[in-house]
Amino acid sequence: MTADAAACVRLSHGGGLRGSRLGSLAVFRGIPYARAPREALRFEAPQPADPWTGPRDATAFAPVPPQWPRRGGEDARMLGALDCLALNVWTPEPREGAGLPVMVWIPGGGFMRGGASDPLYDGAAFARQGIVFVSVQYRIGVDGFMHFGDEAPANRGLLDQLAALRWVRDHIAAFGGDPGRVTAFGESAGAGSIACLMGMDTAQGLFRRAILQSPSVACQTEHDAEVARRAVARLLDVQPTLGGVAGAPLRDVLYAVHRLAGDAALRERHGISRRNFFPLRPVVDGRVLAQAPLEALRRQWAARRSPLQVLVGSNAEEMRLYHVPDGAIERITDDEVAAFMDDVGLPVAARATYGPMAVRQGAVHPGEMLCAMQSDYYYRVPARRIASLAAERGMAAYAYELEWRSPQWNGQLGAAHGVDLPFVFGNLHTSTGRELTGAQAPQALADAMQGAWVRFVHGGHPGWPAHRPGAPWLQHFDHAPRWGMAPACPRLTLWDGLA
Repeated sequence: MTADAAACVRLSHGGGLRGSRLGSLAVFRGIPYARAPREALRFEAPQPADPWTGPRDATAFAPVPPQWPRRGGEDARMLGALDCLALNVWTPEPREGAGLPVMVWIPGGGFMRGGASDPLYDGAAFARQGIVFVSVQYRIGVDGFMHFGDEAPANRGLLDQLAALRWVRDHIAAFGGDPGRVTAFGESAGAGSIACLMGMDTAQGLFRRAILQSPSVACQTEHDAEVARRAVARLLDVQPTLGGVAGAPLRDVLYAVHRLAGDAALRERHGISRRNFFPLRPVVDGRVLAQAPLEALRRQWAARRSPLQVLVGSNAEEMRLYHVPDGAIERITDDEVAAFMDDVGLPVAARATYGPMAVRQGAVHPGEMLCAMQSDYYYRVPARRIASLAAERGMAAYAYELEWRSPQWNGQLGAAHGVDLPFVFGNLHTSTGRELTGAQAPQALADAMQGAWVRFVHGGHPGWPAHRPGAPWLQHFDHAPRWGMAPACPRLTLWDGLA
């Protein structure tokens, strides 16, 4: 549907926004929530956006954060621009006092890719169901997450997200939203960011509900972060300092991070642990991020500070997204499985537990085994732990797992990372949606998943029992969604006590 008329709102500082009408909805794009992080501001904490007078055009998305295209070689063109700290709003009632619930979407992308303008993340389907939907961009890669010690604030990407949430608190009423009914909502790195925010004192009170899809909660120690910074600097042939990295051409910086992310052997040569699948992540620096997310949640929730309602889950075969499309799953060796197990502290006996579920033509295939181990380590175990932590503290937590198997890549993609997104957003028709789910994805599953998310945002209950100590209820999303007690899984108990 195309925009057919203008829509206007006035913000508290006196400036106005002129967006678009999309049928019954009003859409405002590219709204700056912070100043563009250029020049002296590039590696600083976000600064408030300059106020304006009169109507400001809000009909076009801001550029995505600077990044290298996922499938781009050395000659590819970088994407995005530094003028990226913006958000977008879809609303059914752009008027003060409507009091509608709010969803704030924080997209993923391994802390190095992504943006809010992907058609997959169009928020119209949520807005049509009485929700003010907000999508947020934040600094990623070197600009957002490279740690420079005392030379620059740590976790600048998380600070951007905090700034965006504060903007929502201060201004969302003008769009018809209730700042006291905000649900933070993310997938992968976006869900991992929300896990960080939930444990941060500075984020308390900015949202009352959280939806975490495939939360990637692994953070770097300051030592890990130094190793990653030195690796990027060596690829750039610069000093591993703020001045050295900042002085390198942005295109070269983005390509260096892209190379590290796509080459496990290169990461290993530069000393990056196999625990860090992506080279740059949030850093436990003791200030912005005082503790690792799960430790911080234990502290926050033990004190019953700002109790939350949580919807959290994962997909059954997450890592197939990373190992199937390029055929890497067929090239993985037993040595790579052993090296991963050693880096994450998984006992040798775990091979026997993972072996039976990774049989191909009568033999245990190392690629299938590594996919299963990494799926659990990076996503499935963190999701279950978050649900359990919340339940132990008496908070409402609802757990789910997507089990529907995508037919893409000759049926090999399965219930991979990201396959949930087209269903949750109801955007099966988009190019990314079709790439993940194929042309015949079941609309009934999209209706079931999006319906559960909408119920949770409106009333805090998605439609199945809350996860409880001793009663781990789990919603299974497949061709026929159902809920029941989560079956005992020997694989998951292997990770007990491991970081």
